[in-house]
Amino acid sequence: MGACAEALLWLLFIVLTFISTDQAIASDRAYPMLLVVLGVAGAGCLVLGVLRRREGRSAVSGSGIGRPGWRALGLTALPFLAMLCWAGITIPFATHVALSNRFGPLVHIRLPMASMVVPLVEAALVVLVAVGLVVGIGRRRLPEALWRAFLVLAASTLISIVWQVATRHAMVRRAVDGKLMWRTSTQLGGQATYHLALLLGIGVAVDAIRRRYRAGVSWLIIAGLGLAIVLSGSRAGLICLGLFCVALFIWGRPAGGRGRGGRRRTLVGVLGLAALAVVAGALLWLRGGALVDHDRAQTWKVAWRAVTADPTTVIVGRGHATIWPWFATESGIVPGAIHGLRPGPFGKSLVHAHNTVVQVGGELGIIGLVLLLVSVVGVAVLAFRGIHGRHLGICLALLASLPALVLDTYLVKNFQVSLVWWLVAAAVAVLMARPADHDQPTDSDQPADRP
Repeated sequence: MGACAEALLWLLFIVLTFISTDQAIASDRAYPMLLVVLGVAGAGCLVLGVLRRREGRSAVSGSGIGRPGWRALGLTALPFLAMLCWAGITIPFATHVALSNRFGPLVHIRLPMASMVVPLVEAALVVLVAVGLVVGIGRRRLPEALWRAFLVLAASTLISIVWQVATRHAMVRRAVDGKLMWRTSTQLGGQATYHLALLLGIGVAVDAIRRRYRAGVSWLIIAGLGLAIVLSGSRAGLICLGLFCVALFIWGRPAGGRGRGGRRRTLVGVLGLAALAVVAGALLWLRGGALVDHDRAQTWKVAWRAVTADPTTVIVGRGHATIWPWFATESGIVPGAIHGLRPGPFGKSLVHAHNTVVQVGGELGIIGLVLLLVSVVGVAVLAFRGIHGRHLGICLALLASLPALVLDTYLVKNFQVSLVWWLVAAAVAVLMARPADHDQPTDSDQPADRP
């Protein structure tokens, strides 16, 4: 059954890379294709789970992930699912309107219930599908399965980028002088967000090189995904990639590497970091030289004023989809531009917070923020546990991805990229579930790709 779950993961990566799953499947624009894709994937995971049990191999023991793995998954996933439940609870207690002046004077548009519920369902399905895939693959074959899956993602990404360049779909205006520049992306995510999935793939490939598993192809994966991050023009992408490289330079060097080979690796690492710094500096200049622009700062000020207006709202928030009814706007339910500042119930702001912490804290208050942080900190603790072990690359990549959560809105938005993040987070939770012996697995849990 592990092979079937792995094939399902490949299919998901291909579909999400080449097909725009944000497009609506009905005329009311409230139900995106992603909802169907995640539903089918979730059903597939359930079928594989039932078949596994019929074969006499319990999903809780044996060839699955073991009870420690289930406990680790619960630590990371359940608080986030509880946060989504809290978001749903806040819906009836708030007024949900959006403002639009596209057709003349400013008008108030009452939001349909589907525009508030569908994003919560998508966020929950993303977590459940990621967990289901990891459980279906099983702990024993997980490292090798992730490597093959990200090989598929790397190949799909490069094919998509070549098509964009060939058809000139990757041209955008520079912030400095308005001239055209290249910025590429795929249907997996926008130019400012999909770097998160690419970085996690680089971490998986680094682990493969460290254990001498298909090192040549792994270097190609790193080169391809690294090039895609640079071509995306994402400042956050280069920041996260730089953090990963620095962390890998510090923790990834072999012990006792003071000989000629060790000095050569150190020199290569220093030159690589210097080259990355040059690229990052040039990109910052092209993008305007600042990490936080005026529009984002204005959006965060609106959130602060909205949530601190009353002591109660500090605790419970303004309510889901009140400050930023982004789904209604981006789906076209509410007419108007989806880029730049636009009028809202609490002042002019961007369509969403461009910051996961601000997005959750503003609408769900301290209650929602605590639940989110419990989940994210749980992932960080499990990843930090593995930085001295055989899964150093994927753990460092996961840790380096965390700053992206405050540079854009993930987990409660950008669900395609969030699926990849949850997949790797669930994999790390399972692989790090045994603190005493996760670096020396037993025969029943020994990864198939050990050196």
